[in-house]
Amino acid sequence: MRRENNFDRRSNARFDVTLPLKIAGADFHMATDTKNISCTGLYCHVTRFLPVMTKLSISLFVPLIVKERKVEKQINCAAVVVRTEPDREVQSTDIYYIGMFFTDIKEKDRETISKYIQQAFFAGKN
Repeated sequence: MRRENNFDRRSNARFDVTLPLKIAGADFHMATDTKNISCTGLYCHVTRFLPVMTKLSISLFVPLIVKERKVEKQINCAAVVVRTEPDREVQSTDIYYIGMFFTDIKEKDRETISKYIQQAFFAGKN
């Protein structure tokens, strides 16, 4: 999202990548994939309408190279929906795109996401 003066409102750059993701709300669970991710949030598709400010628990699975071995780190955190497209429930669709902001994430998990983005970027996965 750009403001009129061309500055990006986001403090962390988004990285286009598909990572497995599990989402849970008060009355549902679903599995999906990310469309992009940053250290502060992510963007994905879901199969039900989730209004802005919906609180979610998420499990994100991040591949890393550690000591020349590929390992998968699981990150569990809380997030809130900050954007939904379309922005209202539509009977003719079962795909919605949501932006989430991490509201409760351990600093080591935020660092894991940052490390993954750096590794993926330098490996040319963008």
